[in-house]
Amino acid sequence: MNDPQRRGVVYLVALASIIVILFGVRASASILNPILLAAVITITVLPVPSQLSKRGVPGWLSLVLSILMVVLILVLVIATVFFSVTKLATELPMYLEQGAAQASEDLSSVNEATVSIQIDQLSNTIGVIAEDFLSGILDILVTFGLALVIFFFMISAALALPTPSRMGLDPDSPMIKRVT
Repeated sequence: MNDPQRRGVVYLVALASIIVILFGVRASASILNPILLAAVITITVLPVPSQLSKRGVPGWLSLVLSILMVVLILVLVIATVFFSVTKLATELPMYLEQGAAQASEDLSSVNEATVSIQIDQLSNTIGVIAEDFLSGILDILVTFGLALVIFFFMISAALALPTPSRMGLDPDSPMIKRVT
């Protein structure tokens, strides 16, 4: 087997591997999304307990305050989404009536039976869209809840990790300072 053929096989295997990995990630998205969200939240919030500890707050209290801060932010985000959806649900009938009136004006040249059928189909379609939308909101809430639980474990484990000096490393080393 000559070199160009071998290179072609390597490229083909690499491409197949990438495709398999991408499909695997896509298939496991419902598991990976909360874990990655919790990891991002943990990385973002991790400096807060150490700063609180430096100011004399006990370790357990700094952990609890950090968790409460994240819970408060997530509750605010969820409340914002909830109130937005509620407002949309209260205003949707008005928009539907305006849309039906506009549709009947636009279709005045068409048979009235056709207009009423199209308005009924529009109502059914909007009902399906609203159902899918509410299902998506519920999925988001479940993802946030699962990410929050994973976050609790991640932040407590991250704070329990040994410091560089307990691992036998020099805490004054420039590399350790950059990593920290």
